[in-house]
Amino acid sequence: MTDIFGSIGPEFRQRGLTTIPVDGKAAIPTGWPGWLGSPPSEQNWAEWIERCRAKNVGLLTGQEATSDFLLDALDVDEDRLLKMVLHFLGLNRAERRAVLSGKRGKKGATIFVRAKKSVKSTTIKGGGGLGNIDFLAAGKMTVMPPSIHPETGKRYEVYGKSLLEVDLADLPEITEQQIKLLKTAIGSEYAIVIISGKSTHDAGVAFTAVLVRAGATDDEITDIFTGLLPDGYHGDTLKELPGWIKSARDKGFEAETEQSNSLTAALVTLALNSPMVLFNDGDGTAFASLPHLGQSVAIRVGSSPFSLWLRHLAHKALERPVSGGPLREAASTLEAIALFDREAQPVHARIAGNRKGVLIDLGTPDGSLVDIDPNGWQVGQRASHKFVRGAGFEALPIPQRGGDLLALQVFLALDDHNYRLLIAFLINALNPEGPYFILLVEGEQGSGKSFVCEIIKRIVDPNKAMRLRLPDKPQDLMIQAKEYRLLIFDNASGMKAEMSDALCALATGAGIAVRKLYSDGDLYVMSYCRPFAVNGISGYANRPDLMERAIPIKLSPMSERGRRTEAELLAEFDKLLPGILGALYDAVSYAIRNYDTVDPPRNLRMADAARWIAAAEVGLDEKPGAVIEAIAQAQHEFVVERVQDDPLFMKLRALTRRAPFEGYIGDLFAELVDNQNRAFEKGLPQTPSNLSNQLARMKPAMAKAGVTVEFLGKDRRGKKIRISSAPDDSGPPKF
Repeated sequence: MTDIFGSIGPEFRQRGLTTIPVDGKAAIPTGWPGWLGSPPSEQNWAEWIERCRAKNVGLLTGQEATSDFLLDALDVDEDRLLKMVLHFLGLNRAERRAVLSGKRGKKGATIFVRAKKSVKSTTIKGGGGLGNIDFLAAGKMTVMPPSIHPETGKRYEVYGKSLLEVDLADLPEITEQQIKLLKTAIGSEYAIVIISGKSTHDAGVAFTAVLVRAGATDDEITDIFTGLLPDGYHGDTLKELPGWIKSARDKGFEAETEQSNSLTAALVTLALNSPMVLFNDGDGTAFASLPHLGQSVAIRVGSSPFSLWLRHLAHKALERPVSGGPLREAASTLEAIALFDREAQPVHARIAGNRKGVLIDLGTPDGSLVDIDPNGWQVGQRASHKFVRGAGFEALPIPQRGGDLLALQVFLALDDHNYRLLIAFLINALNPEGPYFILLVEGEQGSGKSFVCEIIKRIVDPNKAMRLRLPDKPQDLMIQAKEYRLLIFDNASGMKAEMSDALCALATGAGIAVRKLYSDGDLYVMSYCRPFAVNGISGYANRPDLMERAIPIKLSPMSERGRRTEAELLAEFDKLLPGILGALYDAVSYAIRNYDTVDPPRNLRMADAARWIAAAEVGLDEKPGAVIEAIAQAQHEFVVERVQDDPLFMKLRALTRRAPFEGYIGDLFAELVDNQNRAFEKGLPQTPSNLSNQLARMKPAMAKAGVTVEFLGKDRRGKKIRISSAPDDSGPPKF
């Protein structure tokens, strides 16, 4: 048995370099990048030596080489680029500037270098069919000689001197600027022409200009050309190169870079010296308050509005246009300043505050807000809260005093019951902190359900996107919640269990955790609490958790005689809206004033949301408890109607109509499911475990519809259960 890791691993360890056992090219220990900061223990080493003696050996890059530099590597995956890299690093000359230490495998070579900690791993991509060069820093690993290459079956060979024999301080140094220069060089379309050694004059002149523009020195340009030209080349390129370099510098290609850097610095200075205020939201997003929008409006740094403001600022100060490059660099610098050097402040969408006071962004150019407190409301400007205005954000009108919410009832032709439900949702939606009831609007075609939802959107959070499609994925739901304060999902026809759970999370602020798109391991937590409404014909919401958080409204079809165009209706509504807003804000003021003195309603699951609504009832000219009773009644009727259509409920009702069932879950499953015709039993649980879970989830809803589920404990045979049905004429509960 060939002894590879068992023999060479301890030698690296003696030199103070961390290695790990490798199977082919794959690391054997899990979490191996962590060994970079905390070297393997003696126990780890003993286990590796015992179990992995014959395995390959992998060296972790990013280890300390000297007090100021780390041990990194350039993995050249292209033989045609190897000579250029050696010249560039000063390793292919009669008098070398440093020591060559590396290894070779199937093709190309890996060259060990020293670099500052700030230089990160990256791929230097070749253009025109050239291969790549990988810069390996912290978090990377390279297989070392005398390991066996998994594809060729041959040993890796030492290239130059063995890393075990050299002083790491003698390795060539590479800087971040040099890596950028290599990216420019081998990514250029002209590099492959220089490598061919044919017709190099025109390509050489253009290539020289590219390198000068990238900030290369004369020596670096010479090294790159010398390394790219083929062995045995007899042309005049190297003789003419000094003239090409001089010509490029005389033409100002070098000055373009300096001028661009100077312009970027000037833009950053202009912005920082302006009345603009930088800050961040504490969650990785940079914002700015711009002087022309008022201190309450937050603009994302780097967004189109911010870039336009910065461009206009530069035009006024410099009296000339600014190209995109310096503008982007300046915005990126300001973003970094906001994230690392400025304070974090919460950023709100349309509504901010707490149960002591509410602020509403009207969306006006000057950043005016509605400030609601226990004594009423007023319109003004305050810099204490920051508001972001998402895509399509539209302004609210200035509210007027003396309005009446009954005007909304008349306009929408709602009966008293549905009017109370609608007002309850609107007041709840203006609670800055949540949680929120879910408004479910159902009705036949022509009942105006989409129009009612649009009116709600216009009252709370007008936007060019008044209605949205219910997304398929929870991630997309949270992205929409980040952009909008109130969401309206139009014409829903069905809802998966995953989306139903995500909607419940959105209503209560539970949030979701998802993988980042660019990572296999990191999680990104999206947590928002938002009011929203869903409309559809019927049947799109049927899970108990969602139904018990809902305010369901059922609309009747509109008479043909009473129909008007939507444009006519919206024109009328625009006249009513300022008064409706004033009356609604009056009701919110009552909610703030009375919240601490009102007991939470006990007959609704969303007690905190219901308490806010109950606190506002006195400002609605409603008798105490009328609105809460309307919600409870609507929920009960909605849940009973939905659960009575559930296949499992219907089976249980039929099974227990004459006598209760008492026994084990497995026995109940056998009673409910006809194994020969299971394909036709759509909607029924497919296993006893599924049945147990579904009964637990539907237990409260079934109880409202007259079927009682009792879990009686568990023994060796499984869970015991008792199910009974109430008489059909038991009647609805009293609220």
